[in-house]
Amino acid sequence: MIVRPYRRGDRAAVREICLSTGDGGEPARGILDDPDLMAHVFLDPYLLLQPELAFVAEVDGIVLGYVVAALDSEEFFARWQLEWAPRFCVSHPNTPHVVVTRADSLLRAYLHHPRLLLPSGLTVHPSHLHMSLLAGARRHGAGRALLRTEFAALARAGSPGVQLGVQDDNTGAQAFYEAAGMVRLPPDDHAAVRYGRHLRSAA
Repeated sequence: MIVRPYRRGDRAAVREICLSTGDGGEPARGILDDPDLMAHVFLDPYLLLQPELAFVAEVDGIVLGYVVAALDSEEFFARWQLEWAPRFCVSHPNTPHVVVTRADSLLRAYLHHPRLLLPSGLTVHPSHLHMSLLAGARRHGAGRALLRTEFAALARAGSPGVQLGVQDDNTGAQAFYEAAGMVRLPPDDHAAVRYGRHLRSAA
């Protein structure tokens, strides 16, 4: 297993992983009318706006997982609003009423209003990340290797800390992040469970 920087040829594989793990680590197809929305929100803008912070884990040339991140969450979501959201005005128009119990409605709101995803605690943990692994790749070291690579990249870029959110029923992911040395943070409006990690700047 190797961890390497994301390449454009990986796009189809990582988008499939995003969809296959988008419902608390389980496939998200069953909760979405438009499966593309999952990647439009939790993957594609990171590949466009911060590709230098995207990494994949592969075995024998097959991509089994990925991690993406934003160095400065405030700046990242501001760029998303200007450079990413306008692409969907026609294909995925914003709707005035958000039905929080419908995944499509909620994701569409995030797509057009990315600051709804802005986490708290940005002074200490200004960066954030998303990581996804296929079920068969878990518990074999790929997740830890992806995290180590991302932590190092963010530290080199000057980030003092990074955070992520986990669904409250995804206890497997919670146990993994705790074992990987991340600390549980106070919850906010976006994730029932949040984890953070202080980073030692490469400088």
